[in-house]
Order: sequence, then structure tokens, then C-alpha cells
Amino acid sequence: MNFSLSDSPPPSRDINPNPYLHPLPYEKRLINRRQIWAANRFWMEMYNMKTRRYGRKGPHHWYKLLLMMKAFKLILRLSGLYNKGMRNSANIKLQDISLYFPNLPKAFQGFTILHLSDLHLDGMKGLEDRVLGLLENRTVDLCVLTGDYRTGLHGLHKDIIGTLKYLIDNIDSRQGFIGVLGNHDSCHMVNPMEKIGIHMLINRTCLIHRGDEQIQCIGTDDVHYYYTDQALYALEHAQDYFSIALIHSPELYDKAAKMGVDLYLCGHTHAGQVCLPGGTAIIKHLNRGGKYYRGHWQYQKMQGITNSGVGTSGIPVRFNTQGEILIHHLNRQPV
Repeated sequence: MNFSLSDSPPPSRDINPNPYLHPLPYEKRLINRRQIWAANRFWMEMYNMKTRRYGRKGPHHWYKLLLMMKAFKLILRLSGLYNKGMRNSANIKLQDISLYFPNLPKAFQGFTILHLSDLHLDGMKGLEDRVLGLLENRTVDLCVLTGDYRTGLHGLHKDIIGTLKYLIDNIDSRQGFIGVLGNHDSCHMVNPMEKIGIHMLINRTCLIHRGDEQIQCIGTDDVHYYYTDQALYALEHAQDYFSIALIHSPELYDKAAKMGVDLYLCGHTHAGQVCLPGGTAIIKHLNRGGKYYRGHWQYQKMQGITNSGVGTSGIPVRFNTQGEILIHHLNRQPV
């Protein structure tokens, strides 16, 4: 794999050495941003703090949502719809999406990106094998993972890392794997994920090379629960290259477009997961950008994809939505 990673931390035992990882000149810093981020994220996780843009913060009331989900699960069981919802959630589709950009470097014509989001690997038994079955005999240039690898907000993650390793070990990605965290993930998962071969972009940038040309991936921390201005700093140089933003939710869409991002890849919403007929979401779990809760969308000059997710959140059911695995095909805009 051929990466150049910015804001590279000082050598330490918890970062895998890689001859292809080099700091970008404008991102060299005397202070290790990741250590600052980790301390701040750990504090927010420990005290169940939810931070939003413009300085708003407060406790997230996860226990209220849990009570609502338990009540909904009981209603589904009593109505006989629970098993149908489980069957719906297991019906995952693989979809190829062709995207066109006037400024895509010529060397990246036809570049393929496997986009996995909201795996919630502990929420549905055998999910990883269903994913691999759909991807059998498929090879991609790059695999990106846009957060939420587990179902709970707290607790151990060893089993999740093991399942994730099994999954990526069996995916054929020429230039490797890049990931970001979601609101269900912990800061303690970053180093274990890097050790199994996923380059975690936590408010960092990564150049991907093909010959003499490059495109840039920009990853941020989750901006739904754990927003900090470091997410904006990571986007500062989006205009320097053709840029792909990997952000767990679509809630930073306006800032990303303003800073010059070309393609915004996200998830988080599960496309509503439980929707009314026609796909109208009852709950979107978004503070901003509600109209971008699913599918392919455009804001100003920036294109976006909100993945409906592979797994499910809370209850392993879906109604009027479908889990998905996406393969994006990048193309130069036809003249």
C-alpha cells in the first residue's frame, strides 16, 4: 500500500511502523495532536458528555433511548413483527455507485472504494460472513470504514477487534484500509485497530498515490457526540488535493463543502433503520443536515454518500430500509 499520512505522532510502541507513512510538510507539529485528542475523548466518554458545534455540550441520555428500544422491542414481539424485522436486517445488498468529478486526477480514473459503515458487529450473529459472501471475488483499490463497529457505547471491545480482523483479512483491498470512529466506538479502540492493519484517521489526512498523482483522504473524530474543532483543523487543506472526507455522520456537510471537500462519505443514520412506507425516517439521529440522512446527495460543489449501514443499532430489525455495502467507482466528469 502507498500512503503518506499527516500529523504523524512521535515513534511509539502503539503505532505500527510503515515505510509508506510520512508526515505532510504543512502538518508537522511540535505537539502531538493525537495525545490531546485521546485525553479529551476519554474524558467525554467517561462522563457521558455530548459535545456539539458552537460550544454546546451536555450529558447524552443513552439510558432513555435504551428504555424506548426495550419498549419498542416488546411491541414488535407482541405484534408478531419482530422476526420479520430481523429477516429484513439480514437482507444486506451490495451496490456499485458511479461518481463523476471534473477535477479527479487522471491516474484515479476508475478507482474503486469499498465503503463499510455501521457494522455493529456484535449486534447480529454471522454478519461478518454475510458481508464476505457478498464481496466474494471482488477486489477494490481501497476500503474505508466510517465508524460504529460495536453496538454498545461502553464496555470491552476485544471480541469486536477479533471479528473486525477476520473481516478485513478476507477483503481484497489493494491499498489497504482506512477507518474513523463513530459515536458507539471508544478511543481505546484506535491502537488495536491500527495493529490489525486499519489506518485510523483521527482528525488527520492521508495521501494516496498513483504514479505522480495523489488524492487525499481526511478523517475526523465522530461529530455527532464527540465534536471538537480539531475536526475543522483536519479539513484546513482540503483544497490542496482532490479530497475525500471520512466522517461518521453527515453533520459537518456545510463546513466540509466550504473548505473544498469533493466527496463526503459517512453513515450513522442507518437510513432511519425503522421507517414508514416509502422510506420516510421516524428518527434520524442528526443535529444538522437532516435531508442528507440517506443515499447520494449534493451540497454546493460537494457530493456526499450517506451509507445506510451494514448492521443495526439497538434492536436488530429493519423496516422499509435495507442494509448495504457500497463500492464507489470514481470517474472523471465526461466532457
